[in-house]
Amino acid sequence: MKTKKKGGRRLKRDWRRKIDVTDVDTYLDEKRLEERIGDPFSEKKDEELFHIDTSGKKKKSLKPKKKSLNAPLKCLSSLQSTSAIPPLAQRSVKKYKKINKTDEDFDKNIKPLRKSIIKKKEAKELNKILKSKVKTLQLKENSSKDLFDKDLWTSYREPGQRKDKLIKNVIKWLPSEVLNHNAKVLPKLSNKKMSHPSQSTCSAEDMKCPHPGLSYNPTIEDHVSLLANIAEKETELIKHEAHINRVTQNLFKQVSKDKHEQMIIEELTEGLPGFTDNSDKEVVEDTSEFKAINPPTTRDNQKTTKKRKIQRRLRNEERQRMNAKIEKKKVSDLYRLRYINKELDELENSTNKKKLKRLQKRQINNVSTRRLGTNKFTESLDAFALPKDLKGTLRETEPQGNIFKDCFESLQKRNILSVGKKQLKIHKKKVQAFMDPAFKVTPDMLAKYSV
Repeated sequence: MKTKKKGGRRLKRDWRRKIDVTDVDTYLDEKRLEERIGDPFSEKKDEELFHIDTSGKKKKSLKPKKKSLNAPLKCLSSLQSTSAIPPLAQRSVKKYKKINKTDEDFDKNIKPLRKSIIKKKEAKELNKILKSKVKTLQLKENSSKDLFDKDLWTSYREPGQRKDKLIKNVIKWLPSEVLNHNAKVLPKLSNKKMSHPSQSTCSAEDMKCPHPGLSYNPTIEDHVSLLANIAEKETELIKHEAHINRVTQNLFKQVSKDKHEQMIIEELTEGLPGFTDNSDKEVVEDTSEFKAINPPTTRDNQKTTKKRKIQRRLRNEERQRMNAKIEKKKVSDLYRLRYINKELDELENSTNKKKLKRLQKRQINNVSTRRLGTNKFTESLDAFALPKDLKGTLRETEPQGNIFKDCFESLQKRNILSVGKKQLKIHKKKVQAFMDPAFKVTPDMLAKYSV
């Protein structure tokens, strides 16, 4: 439950500020709506609300298409001839068959078509002439095709071509500022990246669409799913609080106030004269002479051979017992080999689970917000309405949530704004008064103001 704010009630202004006037506003809104629309529908008759439509539906007549669509464009009228003289008939041009010949067809040993014998020098010259003619024919064929068949912005880089070579040779005339400006069109040419002044934004999504159960008239399934989600979050919070109490408060013993004060006084007055109690402590004074821990042996205290034999026998028996235990353990380990595989599988499963957990943590860290300031970001709980609070009309529903607050939190979540604290008090700075050095102070003024 929210605590009621207490305020002054001395003036009328304070009364207006603190009093809840929602019921008056809702009543006035309903009255204004009735003035605009009229009486409610429950009080009106059926004749006023409905009427019988006896007119039949008229079929729409299909309009013929306009002839102007088939007519030539007006912008091309200047290109058409307006003279009454008919155009001249085209000449019949003799068509030659084009023969595509490459440089490879012409070798050094090409001989002309003449039957007469020709010298080597003349044959080389003829060969050169024929080659040049073939090149001109090929250039003509290529020129007839579209030269600008490539899109310069999409296919600006051929496969296998280096980026440095392209910038030096092809786009040499473009400055670096232009390349950085057109980074969206040419992403591979520029290495510049957008950077936030304080910290890079995380890959969290923008404002998500609200849950369908938050609408004023939701379906039963959506509303139930929304309540289930909120209940899960609440249980997690309760578990977290219980864990903190178990780790902190329940570990230490609870002591009453009186006992605690008594313990503090005892600690502070320890060793001071007049506060020590010697009655409880018993002082044991030992007036005996100095005694060694291991006194020297005498002839009377010497071990006999019988005692030494018994000690040796006991030591051997203990050693044999330990060796028997080790052998027994070896045999049991051999029988336990079939269970070792199970243990190894369990170990692998546990390690894989830990790896998955680490990967999930890394993914969450990439998506989650980072601390830009001192305060940590905490998501606010979703607004919800209980089934009894759901209404049938928009007028009766109470407003829930705040769109401005959601937008503000989304900016904080995406590391665009730093998280701040609520300022409950207005910290006004103390104004210091200084005297102007040009101002003349008389002794009468000082006496008047007791300075």
